[in-house]
Amino acid sequence: MTHLDPKKFYQRFLKGHEGTLHFAAHSHHFWPDVTREAHLEYWDDCAKLSDQKWSKIFTEVIPKAQKHIAEILNLKHEKQIVFAPNTHELTARLLSLFLGKKSLSILTTSSEFYSWRRQILRLMEYPQVQVTTIPTTDLLHQREKFLEEVKLSLKKNPDLFFISQVFFDSGLALTDEELLDLSASCSDSTIMVVDGYHGFGAIPTNLSKLEGKIFYLGGGYKYAQAGEGVGFMVVPQGDWRPAYTGWFAEYGSLKKPQGTLVGYTDDGSAFFGATQDPSGLYRFNGVWDLFKKEGLGIGNIHHYVTSLQRTFCENLPDSFLKNFHLTPLFSKELNWHGHFLTFEAPSEPQASMVEETLKNLGILIDRRGSRLRFGFGLYQDKADVERSHVLFLMGGAHKEKNMGP
Repeated sequence: MTHLDPKKFYQRFLKGHEGTLHFAAHSHHFWPDVTREAHLEYWDDCAKLSDQKWSKIFTEVIPKAQKHIAEILNLKHEKQIVFAPNTHELTARLLSLFLGKKSLSILTTSSEFYSWRRQILRLMEYPQVQVTTIPTTDLLHQREKFLEEVKLSLKKNPDLFFISQVFFDSGLALTDEELLDLSASCSDSTIMVVDGYHGFGAIPTNLSKLEGKIFYLGGGYKYAQAGEGVGFMVVPQGDWRPAYTGWFAEYGSLKKPQGTLVGYTDDGSAFFGATQDPSGLYRFNGVWDLFKKEGLGIGNIHHYVTSLQRTFCENLPDSFLKNFHLTPLFSKELNWHGHFLTFEAPSEPQASMVEETLKNLGILIDRRGSRLRFGFGLYQDKADVERSHVLFLMGGAHKEKNMGP
């Protein structure tokens, strides 16, 4: 990708953040400039077509988005991809498959995203819901032990197994082979769900061997670079009838006589909800139309970002870690990792202080408890990384002078 300067695609967002270094791509990735034109295209379609716009959305916009996702994930069955305003809505539909059961057993980890964790904690208030949570505390240094513990728990045949591809609180990532191995450990009665939000559009992902075996969640807010409103789920083929359902799930059959039995499509659309804002799908298509035109695939993106991460790690001042008492939650080799690097502070107040210090220096990151996340994307370059190191030294000196050890 030496011929390409990817920053040129992000001039509007870069101008909006002039004077700062935005290292929070994992939280809210900058959008390429083409998304503005795509968003306006949606507005123009609304003005031109009004109610008739849904015909275009279902016959052109959604199929194009499905095709992009299928190509990114190496999937054959595009129609098994369904959309929602967010992935939480889709997980709620998945959970609704179990309504009416006398008991529900769930296997998950301690590092799943807040919305899933909140939902599960709420469900645990019901005695018939049993949740087993595998801790990820030692995942960095005892990876095999973690995976074996998960497989051992899978022998108990939980109804639902939910795990991340890239863990949001560390950036540690599972490989396609590891996910396939976990899938092989599931019984036929266990539904496996992979939260791919921090992996999709970032790390190369080949789901060809997992297609039809797992549900996979992703969205546009982060590395897909399309913003809000583009949650999606890859659905295994099957006769799915989620209890939490909306009229989109039967969109192709609306003109048929309506009986008392609730009907569903025979593809991923069975998990559709109801009327939603489709502007994000226009933006998503705009981004990936551009990248396809430029020959910018996930492999290129991953190579570019990992080169920035290596520059960041290789030149990181020792004083930065020492002065702020930070512990890296990643290996120096960065053989397989998400597109953000996480440092852990001794306490949440200490982490908050570091975040605020960096913000005052013009470096924007984000924090999850005592963990500080530094994200990387195509709108950065080597000069940005080198500039951050200079500012780290300034921040450490400021802390040493004014705050003490």
